[in-house]
Amino acid sequence: ARAAAAGFWYLHQRDTEKAEKAFAVVRSLAYGEEMYSLAQTLHRFSLAATPDSIASLKVAPIAAEPSLRPQTWQAISSLNLVITEMALVQRSYSQQVRSLALNRIIGELIDIADQQAANLPPAEKELILSIVLKWLKISASIAGTVGTVTITQPIPNPYIIGDPVIGKRFVGREDILRELESMWSGDNLSSVVLYGHRRMGKTSILRNLEAYLPPNVSVIYINLQRLATVTSLAEVLLTMAEEIAQTLAIDAPEEEKISQHPEMYFNRYLDRLMRQILPEKAKTGLIIALDEFEIIEDLIEANTLPRNFLGYLRSLVQSSPRLAFVFAGLHTLEEMTADYFHPFFGSVYPIPVSFLSPESTRVILANPVGEDEDFPLDYTPSALDKIYQLTHGQPYLVQLIGFHLVRFYNKQVFELQRPQDIRFQVEDVEKAIDDEFFQRGNYYFTGVWKQAKQDAAGQQEILIVLSPHLQGLTRADLLSSTGLTDTTLDWALKTLENHHVIECQDSRYRIAVELFRRWVSETKQETMT
Repeated sequence: ARAAAAGFWYLHQRDTEKAEKAFAVVRSLAYGEEMYSLAQTLHRFSLAATPDSIASLKVAPIAAEPSLRPQTWQAISSLNLVITEMALVQRSYSQQVRSLALNRIIGELIDIADQQAANLPPAEKELILSIVLKWLKISASIAGTVGTVTITQPIPNPYIIGDPVIGKRFVGREDILRELESMWSGDNLSSVVLYGHRRMGKTSILRNLEAYLPPNVSVIYINLQRLATVTSLAEVLLTMAEEIAQTLAIDAPEEEKISQHPEMYFNRYLDRLMRQILPEKAKTGLIIALDEFEIIEDLIEANTLPRNFLGYLRSLVQSSPRLAFVFAGLHTLEEMTADYFHPFFGSVYPIPVSFLSPESTRVILANPVGEDEDFPLDYTPSALDKIYQLTHGQPYLVQLIGFHLVRFYNKQVFELQRPQDIRFQVEDVEKAIDDEFFQRGNYYFTGVWKQAKQDAAGQQEILIVLSPHLQGLTRADLLSSTGLTDTTLDWALKTLENHHVIECQDSRYRIAVELFRRWVSETKQETMT
């Protein structure tokens, strides 16, 4: 009895440490364990005096009903919510999410002070109110840096699917850009090949190059898809010259002259550009970025371009230390071994463009409008982990999931008038992976699938066999299941690994992108006999 009375007295005196010790004596009595847990919780809460220390608190377990102190546990439940929201304020990537979380914190604390306090037992009432007052002051002290925001209308979808990401929304390729920046920071500009799967972000890198280069270096972006309908070398060079002229705001070459002597006239055009026009514009270097470069091979195979065209481009690459080319395309660029390609790619530096890192994936999802603007939605850490597990950091699929999640939020809140947490959970991510998602992503999935039909035989057979197995299969499993010879299997596995379609861990091969595995499993299984 003496220990129990002492425990309540120390609570009243706000001496939580002594209250905890007193109630430890009576834990075996009825409600003794509850009062010990309550004193222990209030002791921990009373020590938190900064935003970080509040956010780092463990959420307190609530006593089972019937309890001796139901009103106190209600207040502790509210304080638990404050802890959870403060963790968002301190750790969320999104400014608007932090703002909304801070609003909820202040709302919970005011509710305890204005509404719940009247029913709190006298022994712990002043102690709880002192915690509330302290946490309110802490919240108010950071309100100026967090700001306030409310969501009153549908959120414009900031995720970009299909088009290149340009400007402040472009993140996640700092390693490649730093490498290019170092190669182009001096007087001698080196030419490079960027290669990787479709929708891996190569075009976005090219479209953002100029922002990462010195102001005296100009970048000309040329998408070679424009050449799909050309019929001659003159048309190819004229198209390139017109893009250069438009970017630099100069006169384009005369079509009649370039038609008569394509290579000679284009050489003169570039020479005049480098010697006269660039210095007039206070420029010392020029980088010509050719996207979808594999189209050049198609034009050579169709006899639209002569087989020595790559030799001509190579001569341009080597013509001036102040002129460089960036050739961007599929993995096949690195693997081209035809006699007209091999010497050409021996003179340029290859850079693979692969998956995003987990951290870059998180930044893209949480800040799709750029770091300087606010995005009102957020993701739980487990939701971000889930998206990375599904996409392996494939940029197009990351953006596509974000796009579907924003559509889902707007529909729930503004069309169906249903409550929806601004923080996406794992369940929300799974809901976003519906039939419409796979329809929108079909261009990516079929692109990877079609490329697996090229070069080494047996790639598609391996993918079909692997698709039902989330944990992958061993080489022996694949050899028996596909019916391929040892040589064919090994060459196909090596090609798929080089193309980042599969990966091998602990001697087991598995499809790298989980969403692609699901697509193959759903759409290609029926082709097995």
